[in-house]
Amino acid sequence: MSVWHTACKLLTLTLIGALPGCVVYQFDPNSVEVTEVPPYETHTVPFRVAGDEQPEWLIPESDEVPEVYLSRSLQGGGVTDFSGLSFFGYMVTLSLIPYYEEHHFYDVYELNWQGETLAKSSINYTVDNYFSLYFPTPMLFLGSLADEQDEHAEAKAYITDLHKDQLLATIDQQRKEFQNLNPTTPEEIAAYLTGPGRSSVYRPAAITRLIDMAPETDALAYHEANSGVPGYLDLLSPVHQAWLIGPENLRGFDLQSRLAQGAEEDELLIEMLNAYPTRESGQLVATAVTWGYYTGMTPEHRSILKTGGLPESLVERMTNEAPLPELLAAAQSGQLRDADGNIRIPTQEELLEQLVRKDNQGRYMSPYTSDDVLAEWVNSAINANIGSTIGTGVGAAAGAYVGEKALEQVPFVGGFLGGAVGAEIGKSVGRETAISASGGWEAIRASSDRSFDDIQSMARYLRSKYGHTGNFTDAMDATRQIYPELADALAQAY
Repeated sequence: MSVWHTACKLLTLTLIGALPGCVVYQFDPNSVEVTEVPPYETHTVPFRVAGDEQPEWLIPESDEVPEVYLSRSLQGGGVTDFSGLSFFGYMVTLSLIPYYEEHHFYDVYELNWQGETLAKSSINYTVDNYFSLYFPTPMLFLGSLADEQDEHAEAKAYITDLHKDQLLATIDQQRKEFQNLNPTTPEEIAAYLTGPGRSSVYRPAAITRLIDMAPETDALAYHEANSGVPGYLDLLSPVHQAWLIGPENLRGFDLQSRLAQGAEEDELLIEMLNAYPTRESGQLVATAVTWGYYTGMTPEHRSILKTGGLPESLVERMTNEAPLPELLAAAQSGQLRDADGNIRIPTQEELLEQLVRKDNQGRYMSPYTSDDVLAEWVNSAINANIGSTIGTGVGAAAGAYVGEKALEQVPFVGGFLGGAVGAEIGKSVGRETAISASGGWEAIRASSDRSFDDIQSMARYLRSKYGHTGNFTDAMDATRQIYPELADALAQAY
């Protein structure tokens, strides 16, 4: 849009705000751009329609044919190049001659299946805008005071008939191609699917024909060999789908074959857990979104796999949900067998308990004892109000005051107090103060009967098991003074 156009628009809008005006919108049928095709009434098609619109002129061959999604979208609204002549006449005649603009729109009707466009009709049209400031000339010339919404409704009704003809002409052409080729062997169907059938409403019908050619014996192996054909898996019956859902080499079909070849059940389970896409910044990596893990696996599918002899421990892991960190840790440490040596996935409570040591020999002492009460050293810290006087802000300064005063007497070091070095020294002195207020290291360890090997396990365990309790905040305030890194770990725990 030019500077001149913008200035004129601003002037017009200013005048509109000052005086009443007359604005008329009008759909222009002559603006419609479409390729001429023979008119159609209805058409029998090899699909059922899914979507917001259900046109009566698309008649499915049967109730058993696949669903194809119908979408309709309206884009545009942009203005054509500024009409200087129109604006000049409008200004010279003091709006007796109305100002005129064309707003262009793009109406799209589309049939989609499995992310592929199978048939599409696109039509351009305009809605004209006539404006007069003082005179009702737009209404006199055009005969009505139509608003924009009414004109779009008229345009939609007019264009729908054109979409019908365009789509049915496309479908008719695709039908002729399919019937002329009439692929009847797997090789011919493959050639069709990679050729003219790549974007055709007869693509699902061709895949269905390929599925129906499966031999009576060893049908699953036949389906597995063709499962790479886009859309093939979706058209299979649940009985065969169940065995072919999942990441490569870890589908039910693969797992059963590997077990028959001597693979260990727990080894396969560990592979399934480790195959789940890793996390980056709290989100699944892109591959998890595009190919999933066991996306689409339903309870019906799992029941089929169990009935077919696949071990329950493997079937229950066939879910698109991320495995718990505790489950991954248990798998990697070989703790997936019960006392009798049977494979089983521990419950969430059992996995949680695997994070904590049942002694005080870990690096981090638990603020809660095995009786689920606060350890004595935590009570001492809370009673001394350590959580609110040590660690940050004024409390940190107060908690480390004595130590800082002593350090100020040391040349060179005292000059850095209050800066980065001083802050670290203050934290260190504050931590020592907290340890002292809690009874000292010996007392802390002696009053603890549980501990943790790493801070992440400590944070997950404490948040999961005690996060709902009334004393949790006080306990964490006191514990963070002993273990400052716990603050970040708690924030990241899930």
